[in-house]
Amino acid sequence: MAMKDVQIDLRVAELLASRLCHDLVGPIGAVNNGMELIEDEDPGMIGEALKLVATSSKQAASNLQFFRLAYGMSGAQVGGDLSELRDLVSGYLGSGKVALDWSVRTGPTGAPDGLGKLVLNMVALAGEGLPRGGTLKVAVDAGVSGGGVEASVTATGPGAKLREETEPALCPGVAVGDLTPRNVQGYFTRILARRAGGDLTVDTAQPEILVFSVILPA
Repeated sequence: MAMKDVQIDLRVAELLASRLCHDLVGPIGAVNNGMELIEDEDPGMIGEALKLVATSSKQAASNLQFFRLAYGMSGAQVGGDLSELRDLVSGYLGSGKVALDWSVRTGPTGAPDGLGKLVLNMVALAGEGLPRGGTLKVAVDAGVSGGGVEASVTATGPGAKLREETEPALCPGVAVGDLTPRNVQGYFTRILARRAGGDLTVDTAQPEILVFSVILPA
């Protein structure tokens, strides 16, 4: 591997680590806040503080489990019927303002290795386009009737759109030096799609609907 390639991989890894840390700061900070409330020993606040700690620690754990497969080596081996990913995505989205619509079909041979990792990254990318909540629909048709793979993640909701800083990260000629923690998700997701034999497409034609899709050969 050329030194240039090593440097590119290192920068992308650093940016992804920054994004992961950003997603963990919120729930972990809330856990700390809850613990401080408990230490104040205000009887009227203990119940709410315990609820805050429980909810926030659960969200932090869900985020870690999600990104372990989305960014880590173990995600490359996720295949089969992808059923294990539904709970993982649901936990990542939390019980807040984004609902999950899951529609996955796999043929007798299941989904190819690496598809689950790609889908998780498409979910993370699409979720960025829902600033005020909405619905994420995950649709996968893998190996049915001997065909290839079609996967899409659709973000629908008020104000749903592709973030301005994400657009250049999805372009083929983007310089890695121009990536930031806020747009590296788009770059990384497209790399995964291309390595799987396809490419990531984005449809922004309909207002407040954002569709990321990929077609992989049989």
